[in-house]
Amino acid sequence: MNDRTVVYVIEDSVHLRAEISHNLGSLGIRSIVFNDVSELPAKIDRAVIFLFRHESSCRTLIDSYRADRAPVSAKVEFSCNAGFEKAVAAIREGASDFVVWPSEPGLLDRAIRRAEDDLRRSQPAKAMGGRAKEKVAMLTSRERQVLGKVIDGFTTERIAAKLSISPRTVDIHRRNVLSKLNVRNTAQAIVIALSSGEFQPAGDEFAMNPAYA
Repeated sequence: MNDRTVVYVIEDSVHLRAEISHNLGSLGIRSIVFNDVSELPAKIDRAVIFLFRHESSCRTLIDSYRADRAPVSAKVEFSCNAGFEKAVAAIREGASDFVVWPSEPGLLDRAIRRAEDDLRRSQPAKAMGGRAKEKVAMLTSRERQVLGKVIDGFTTERIAAKLSISPRTVDIHRRNVLSKLNVRNTAQAIVIALSSGEFQPAGDEFAMNPAYA
């Protein structure tokens, strides 16, 4: 049974799309071809690999699409007129690998396997982030404000002064946060909040603040 990851080929040259698809098929890799980003599905819920030309005019759009609509994905870039600088730029900007086209079958297979390895490493973290985001979405705006201040190292009294509410109200919001996130203490709540990607600490001081015990 073939368990290779599906490759989404995005290329505006019909001839090149067909050639890439054929070469992937000869390696036992299923591919789906697209002319540009506008043809992609509204959202991709499975793990996929994007293969596209480094010089593509929609390169930035592809990265944005991956971030917003393909949460579990990797990318491999190629060029028909490659140079060392292009390969370095592609890897620096998140590509799993870079190939020169036409590519030797072994090199193309290695590039896709590297992307598959990246997917296997990233899936647990992405899954955790997705679950954390769902939990954080249950918080009210005030509860999110309080949680954000906690992450920034504010004590209950400072949060109360900053939000113009009483310390008792702050404590109520904090208890609600723990309950909704289904955790026992503030430290666990902070882990979920940061995993969601919707909160960023102002510094590292929260790690040693006794308020998080």
